[in-house]
Amino acid sequence: MKMEDKANLPRVRIAVLGHVNVGKSALTVRYLTRRFIGEYRSNTDLLYRQTVPLDSGLLDVEIVDVSAEIENDFPIEQIQWADACLIVYSITDRESYKYATRALANMKSIQTSTSSYLIANKVDLDHLREVAETEGASLAASHGIGFCEVSVADNSPSLYKAFERLLNDSRGRPVKQRKFSVSKMIGTLIGNNDHKPIQLTQGTMVPCCKGELHKSRVLKRRQGFTATASL
Repeated sequence: MKMEDKANLPRVRIAVLGHVNVGKSALTVRYLTRRFIGEYRSNTDLLYRQTVPLDSGLLDVEIVDVSAEIENDFPIEQIQWADACLIVYSITDRESYKYATRALANMKSIQTSTSSYLIANKVDLDHLREVAETEGASLAASHGIGFCEVSVADNSPSLYKAFERLLNDSRGRPVKQRKFSVSKMIGTLIGNNDHKPIQLTQGTMVPCCKGELHKSRVLKRRQGFTATASL
């Protein structure tokens, strides 16, 4: 696709929230690449960009995988940046369900118009289940959002439907007024640092040092932001 054609594509931004070790990164990469990367922990936010084909046409998608390493730090800026939020918990971890409950309550308190969807991951580990499916369904219903249980490891079809529902719902909405643009920041950071790209299964990730990010006034309160180029 020509660069000028891609620049004219509609864009949707998604923030993926969840407690540590719930599989946010694995879920995001599974959706974008159809591959399973396994679990890994990160104390940084990760941003992915990709052009996604939908029944309604091509869409320029940005997904920020929000780190949960910093306690009591609700990611208001990322949620305000996003058009939609995907909240993830693990059925094997009661604390991750509590985290999702608090996240949804916080989103409601700031009265955001962002679309949301709740996903329960790791149903392949049902023998270790700590959260009943009815609890997740009830939580989602109380906030009027969609819900499903998936296994990222087993490539559940429901996870693709969840992303696509958020993308289709957000595509037709008016463009949000944002306080900052992650896209513009990425271009600046990649252009002004000497880090070598890290090759992934598909695509490239360019890490940025924490010190460099403090130079950006729009993200002073966030630490360790990692920008990832298109997968």
